[in-house]
Amino acid sequence: MDGVTKETYGQALENNRQELHTRLQGKRYRHQPIRRVHIPTAQGKTRPIGISACEDKVGQDAVREVLEAIYEQDFLDCSYGFRPGRSAHDAVRTLKQIVDGGEVRWIFEADSVSFFDSLDRTELKKMREVRGADGSLLRLIGKCLHVGVLDGEAYVEPEVGTAQGAGRSPLLGNVSLHYVLDRWFETAVKPRLQGKATLIRYGDDFIIGFEREDDARRGMAVLGKR
Repeated sequence: MDGVTKETYGQALENNRQELHTRLQGKRYRHQPIRRVHIPTAQGKTRPIGISACEDKVGQDAVREVLEAIYEQDFLDCSYGFRPGRSAHDAVRTLKQIVDGGEVRWIFEADSVSFFDSLDRTELKKMREVRGADGSLLRLIGKCLHVGVLDGEAYVEPEVGTAQGAGRSPLLGNVSLHYVLDRWFETAVKPRLQGKATLIRYGDDFIIGFEREDDARRGMAVLGKR
């Protein structure tokens, strides 16, 4: 948005970082609008990606590191995406183990449609307040979320969602789905099933392996409502 490239920002990196740090401490930091571009997908559609200014990427990475230190203690083993030391290969290995071990005969596969663009910020704020009581940090996250978006020549200020492509978005998505899906499945769904079941989630894509067909169909019936 500001026309500053990574190379230009890096020419005075330490001065830029110190100046950003001073504004963050003095609560004078303002996140710049995000430029949206549309990337073609294999399905013939496009995926909106938000491009932040270099300075804002630095700030987002700092926020992500703090939140990561907090939430990595809470996230469940079923979550594999955008976490340190975890990858899609680990998720595939887990799936292979439970299939080869006979724990899975039915598989439910799902993808949350437009997950990042439709994330409920009010609900996300309540979730963050459970673990992040620091007012300054919560305000900073709010500033990063409530920013304008330039899409071509149109400028909008969305009331929902977090820009896909922003450094903070994958972690905030994991926080949301930790409460909405992961914990709910472990505490409310699995105890009611007749057989074994395993949730494997990578970002907003997930599968659930069921041992029994009746459990799989019951799971399908409640997941949409959830």
